[in-house]
Amino acid sequence: MAGRKDQLYMQTLVDSERPARMVGLFTGHAMKPHDLQRLVDACVKSMKQEDAGASLTLLPLGSPSAQDLAAQRSWRITVAGNAETAPHDCLVQVFDMRDPASPHRALLDHIGGRDPELSEAASHLQQNAQTYVGIASGRLDQQERIHPFQNLVSLFASALGAAIVDPAAAIVTNDPGEWADAMEQSLQIEKEMGALRR
Repeated sequence: MAGRKDQLYMQTLVDSERPARMVGLFTGHAMKPHDLQRLVDACVKSMKQEDAGASLTLLPLGSPSAQDLAAQRSWRITVAGNAETAPHDCLVQVFDMRDPASPHRALLDHIGGRDPELSEAASHLQQNAQTYVGIASGRLDQQERIHPFQNLVSLFASALGAAIVDPAAAIVTNDPGEWADAMEQSLQIEKEMGALRR
């Protein structure tokens, strides 16, 4: 039941808040739900070195009880780059790679089917990662919302030493800067394709 609920959170965001993006982070660290708060705390410290008004706020989705919190997979993270910018919500999901409910298999199958090089990179991830972290954001039609999403993905990927898989940008990389460039290009292409359809 919990796996279905987690899938519904992701699908609703991706379908209703276009343009949306979902990326997967694959890390060799074994993470439990309580580790996510520690990761957020470490990222906030890093963000505050650049801007004292920066913040990340972590909230579990679905109002879990205290005993259910230990098995929580889906979270909302509100990102504020500084005190002047509007906060932006992202969906974060954490799964053990051995968890049958983890959506990482479908993501790797999808990106692996695009070309042999991506397939090889995706296969390598499946063999070496212990935890899958999915990060999604909707309404990525303005830089004020794109930047917080990129910042969150980059912070998490750097802190976890994680590979980034972005099917929309057709990229598998360990370099957050390379991913951010590819993501912006894919959003621009999507915007131009949308204009052609009108």
